[in-house]
Amino acid sequence: MKKFLLFMLLLGLQQALMAQDIIVKVSGEEIPARVQEITLQEVLYQHPDSLQGLVRRLPKTEVFMVKFANGSKEVFEQHLADSLGSTAEGMTAEQLYALGQQDAKQYYKGNGAMWGSAASSMVMFPLGLAGSIAIGATAPKIKADQVSDISLLDRPEYLSGYKEQAARKKRGKALAGVGIGAGIQLGLIILILTTMPVMP
Repeated sequence: MKKFLLFMLLLGLQQALMAQDIIVKVSGEEIPARVQEITLQEVLYQHPDSLQGLVRRLPKTEVFMVKFANGSKEVFEQHLADSLGSTAEGMTAEQLYALGQQDAKQYYKGNGAMWGSAASSMVMFPLGLAGSIAIGATAPKIKADQVSDISLLDRPEYLSGYKEQAARKKRGKALAGVGIGAGIQLGLIILILTTMPVMP
């Protein structure tokens, strides 16, 4: 039993020593390494066969991704944004407009309009509809985290497509909010009427 445990311990130790990170460069070259640190400008690593423990430096602009020994990966966003920006350069106005609509469908939520409309119509049902209409009619605000690439916001065609689709989605959410608010108010009225004692 002791020999078996010792064997398993040595086998596990060997696997831990053999584990290594892999740095994938932009060119596609893979470098086996033990990554020591990732700074804002460069990746510091040691070569796994290095006996001296010499720390090497690689500029982050040359690194696409780091695959760590534990299976996790770190992809550097600057390369994703650069590739997306370069594809946007070759797009026509219609393609940018369609991309704006697609991004609005994917990233714009409009939940604030739904809950604001629900509260407005629930508190004062007939008059609350005016508040819900006003909420649905206002133009949606575009935030930087609601687009696939911030640089696309400089393109008027993209912005036009995004705003149109986001406004359509916001109106739908405001209408859903009216339904939620009216349903809650109707449910409360029915609850109150059914729990009231009947006068003889």
